[in-house]
Amino acid sequence: MINLLRVFVSPGTVFESMRSHIPVVPPLVTIVICLCVFPALQAWFLSDEEYLRTIEAAFESTSEITYQFAETFERTVLRGDRSEEEIEESLARRRAQAEAQREELTSKDGIQSARKVETVFAPAMALFWIGLLVLVEATYFLIAGNMMQCTKQWSDWIGFTLWTRMPMVLFLVLSTLPTISSGTLDPYSWQAPLAWIPGVGTNVFALTLTIPTLLIAWIRVVGMHKWVEKPIPMCLVVVLIPTLVGWLISVGQLQIINPYTMQ
Repeated sequence: MINLLRVFVSPGTVFESMRSHIPVVPPLVTIVICLCVFPALQAWFLSDEEYLRTIEAAFESTSEITYQFAETFERTVLRGDRSEEEIEESLARRRAQAEAQREELTSKDGIQSARKVETVFAPAMALFWIGLLVLVEATYFLIAGNMMQCTKQWSDWIGFTLWTRMPMVLFLVLSTLPTISSGTLDPYSWQAPLAWIPGVGTNVFALTLTIPTLLIAWIRVVGMHKWVEKPIPMCLVVVLIPTLVGWLISVGQLQIINPYTMQ
């Protein structure tokens, strides 16, 4: 179990000791527990004001796009023999329904219901996406390993992926601390060095280039070098591809869901 901590500071030593067998259970159990606990904590420690801000930002960013899509749909697919007045009435009903839903979600009861839903939904979604990500990354590393003439199996690369994703625990802790301490949603700014620079505090590219992201890349390069005994430059190229793709995906996700970047 000491390797779970040692991998943060001496990944070469850890992976060198696991050349013959890489255990999956220790990092898997640690990551699963953290993914169940920290998102649930955020759901209950986030203040009502932050819930309102998040909901309002989400509606603001999606309402116009949704309405334009609905208008196009009504005037083409569903038009039939309806008059312009009937189409306008249908669109007005859609707007009224959206506004009623907005008022329901931003009420006291709506916020309390959202907390209950997020307590289950947030950990479940986190587990699903991380599980999918681990499988995709392990498959990528298997293909890259075969190209490097490695003898590691897919199950070994799953273990490698899980061990090198241990900084995600640090990410979860640092993301949850602002919520627990002050009830605010402040994703990544504590752990994104570029976001400390004045003027770029809400830039999604700066916010998503976090210390855990860089730490994962470093652990993977050093760990792969020792684990499969391949040159550092080769390992760096292999690791940079999923790192850059993951960074760009994080940029897109944060742009959509983070109210702090919708200014």
